[in-house]
Amino acid sequence: MPRALIVDDSRYQRHLILQALSGLFSTEEAADGKEAIALFAAALAAKKPYDLIVMDILMPVLSGHDALIGIRRLEAEAGIGPEGRTPAVMLSSLDDPANMLRAQFESGAQAYVTKPFQAKTLLEALGSLGLADNPLNGAGDDVALQEDGLPCKAF
Repeated sequence: MPRALIVDDSRYQRHLILQALSGLFSTEEAADGKEAIALFAAALAAKKPYDLIVMDILMPVLSGHDALIGIRRLEAEAGIGPEGRTPAVMLSSLDDPANMLRAQFESGAQAYVTKPFQAKTLLEALGSLGLADNPLNGAGDDVALQEDGLPCKAF
């Protein structure tokens, strides 16, 4: 079964994400960005990389933006190029274009889901990345943010 790393400082939000991914991914959890980087590094070292990262932005210790930048650095050091990166979905209450753009161009996320969210919204984001059946078949008001052919969808 594919593996997912769920990162959010709220135990309740992690529980909601775990419910949405139930049956699709085996999951591990982190409560902050620093813990996420440590888990990701251990997974790479064990040759058991994650197939998905779902990460909050506003967290103590290290933000989701900074944590994903650190994870992308680990991937680069391991020789993993942009095409082989672990797909990442940023999940945040921040719904402004600046954070959505930062998530894509600085942090390297492929999708952005705003909180509060419904399971079908998260699954639609995963569907857009080819990681789950898309329950809405692309319907909805998603916005493709593209530069140099690198899509990031907001849900």
